[in-house]
Amino acid sequence: MEKKVSVIIPSYNRAEVLEKSIHSVLNQSYQNLECILVDDGSTDNTRTIAKSISDPRLRYVYQENAGACAARNHGIALAEGKYIAFHDSDDVWHKEKLEKQIDTLEKNKVDLVICKLIHIHEDDTIRLTPKYIREGNVSIQDDFFGVGTQTIVARKEIFEQEMFDEKMPRLQDFEWLYRVLKSYHVYCMSEGLVDYRVGEDSISRNHEKRFLAEKLFLKKHPEVRCKTPVLSAHLMKDLLKSWQVVRKQTPKKSRNYLRLALQYYPGVIRFVVAKIKK
Repeated sequence: MEKKVSVIIPSYNRAEVLEKSIHSVLNQSYQNLECILVDDGSTDNTRTIAKSISDPRLRYVYQENAGACAARNHGIALAEGKYIAFHDSDDVWHKEKLEKQIDTLEKNKVDLVICKLIHIHEDDTIRLTPKYIREGNVSIQDDFFGVGTQTIVARKEIFEQEMFDEKMPRLQDFEWLYRVLKSYHVYCMSEGLVDYRVGEDSISRNHEKRFLAEKLFLKKHPEVRCKTPVLSAHLMKDLLKSWQVVRKQTPKKSRNYLRLALQYYPGVIRFVVAKIKK
């Protein structure tokens, strides 16, 4: 018999895309699931959309606005399944996503399985993330930057030890997975099973939140500089990309990005010099 999966969808003012997202969960080939929609204080007709769907596997929960991580943690506390998965209210799952991931998890005897996220850009170009890991077991030494919560299926007991950090303004999924990889076995599928559209208002374009998140990450995990050099180098390059944008607008403020990049990777100065010369 299929083991129950609790799928948690945090949502804030996404009524216009929510119905399609919910149905991509309810129409999964893997049917033994509950779908917990956590309304994070929406002011649109999110509640109406949710109540219009008659499937008994859908549970609607309202909370005062506290952010996506708080909504995910709320959903985890309510989950009844043996496994937990996450979805975003503006993304779409492929029909066999859960079936393939549960099968992979059980066959490989691991604690957590991620699949690739299909980024669909405004010009209709497509790329898969995480970019630098292939099919197989994932190590904390690997560059797993780019993992999305909507690609995760994990044993519920993981969340009894590791919840999402509600203080992280960005990179919440990355920071959570970094902690999980210290104690649990993680497997990555090479197949893309989630469609994710990148828009102009995407949080990934918010450089200030990127800076604050990477500053907090380093404060929480200072060992990243010596124990995981691949990740440290990636975060350094991420900061340099933001620095290039911010310095054109507020040069003085952009220095903070360079200082933080230097903390992640002391050799950053040669990268900066090379960029300036171009």
